[in-house]
Amino acid sequence: MAKAKYQEPIVIGATDDIGFQVHERIISLDVGCGKAKRGDIGIDYSRRSDADVIADSHFLPFKDDAFESILSTVVLEHSPNPLVFLKEQFRVLRSGGEVKVVTDNAQYYCWSVMGFGEVKHEDYHSDHYEIFFPRNVERLLTKAGFTKTGFRFLRTRHSKMDCAVAALTKIGLLRRECLFSRFEMTGKK
Repeated sequence: MAKAKYQEPIVIGATDDIGFQVHERIISLDVGCGKAKRGDIGIDYSRRSDADVIADSHFLPFKDDAFESILSTVVLEHSPNPLVFLKEQFRVLRSGGEVKVVTDNAQYYCWSVMGFGEVKHEDYHSDHYEIFFPRNVERLLTKAGFTKTGFRFLRTRHSKMDCAVAALTKIGLLRRECLFSRFEMTGKK
């Protein structure tokens, strides 16, 4: 496996008592927080993010069992190795802690519609390595050591096409899952 670009984390706006020395006070980690951090500590690979720590999420710069909860929102599809990505989260999560993974839904109708125009999901999102079906994420969570505890589909935007697709699902021509652009899966350590 290739080495991470940043072996030593770069800490922005944080002191030693945040995330590195006194882990007992840190409750939640937002992996791949981007510009919208939703936890006590945010980590991201991009220097343009609002992260407290700039580092590769495949090599989290935290001690084992450091966090009570971990959130990664639309980050899994950007990972070149999603299993390593999740195993690192398992490592830094305390026993009994919860991980929440939100990712794009491979069953979403827009990805199929784009295919008719010779546009692939990878072309639309060139920085995605993979798009996932819920069962794929469940398998990855299990392989990483988690026990699945929850699942739900998420709809992030509404369009006129949604109404037509909803009508087709009601009469049985399309599966309900194709209405949702993302899904959320939770697991416990």
